[in-house]
Amino acid sequence: MINRYLTFYTPSMQFVVFCAILSMSWLVGGSLIELLNTKITGLTTAQITNLTDISVAVANQFKLINSLLLVVTLLLPAVLFAYLAYPEPMKYLGLRVDIKKQHWLWAIALMIISMPFTSLLEQWSRLIPAIGQSKALDDNYNKLAQSMLQGSSPIDLVMNIGAMCLLPAFIEEIFFRGCLQQLLLNWMKKTPFVAILVVAVIFSAFHGQLSGFVPRVFLGLLLGVAYHYSGSIWLTMCMHALNNFVTVLMVYLFNAHIIKIDMTKLPDTNLWLGLGSALAVGGVLYLFYTNRKPFLLVEVDKTIEEPLP
Repeated sequence: MINRYLTFYTPSMQFVVFCAILSMSWLVGGSLIELLNTKITGLTTAQITNLTDISVAVANQFKLINSLLLVVTLLLPAVLFAYLAYPEPMKYLGLRVDIKKQHWLWAIALMIISMPFTSLLEQWSRLIPAIGQSKALDDNYNKLAQSMLQGSSPIDLVMNIGAMCLLPAFIEEIFFRGCLQQLLLNWMKKTPFVAILVVAVIFSAFHGQLSGFVPRVFLGLLLGVAYHYSGSIWLTMCMHALNNFVTVLMVYLFNAHIIKIDMTKLPDTNLWLGLGSALAVGGVLYLFYTNRKPFLLVEVDKTIEEPLP
């Protein structure tokens, strides 16, 4: 009979429970998205995939559907697992940790200075044969993403910031760094950076864009390391939201004819600029490392009985 929090048990047992919870939520999410697509847009998922012209109204409906899907498939399983794993779920998910002031500065600097190297990684990724041949899949992903970034009014900007910056950053960080990374770090105590890399790969794969796979692994690594060195999920939420916000803002300014820079047609990144960006990222990560907070694994005291809530 289970009468203790999950962190009392072995990491492998915790992982099995986590996968079971996640499988149920994804099963529900798969049915939910088809239902929402039909009820809200009047289109099936297959019809949406074949759309060539997506109106602003339909794009706004996509934002709502995507937000609900993130809640069901990522937020709910993460919160439920944390609730079962530890008597203080907020603490387990990294939501109750004081942050050093300098960590805020370095986190923002990381996201900004990493952009040229991230772009360079995307260019290099397109040279990989398997990725280069996935143009049809990427075109479908890009079509939906660009449709949701339509609009040139201030209201469109506010909606895009909420639906494509703040909400995804909050939910994805809770799930990937707060829950999954915490779980894997408990399992891989002697090799924490392997756990961080595994989470970064899963994080990138979740987005389903092959041409952006390697750059997102890199960004996932930055987020994972920042969380490991600061212990606070709020910090990585800020970093994640900032990364998304730059794209959302630039597309809005282009749509509003304020700037002439089209984010879908950017020139190739200069090699030396990209490599300089990588070196600068390494420097900031070193600052993070030298002023890190010891990362404390969140688990119950195994010497006492811990009843489940």
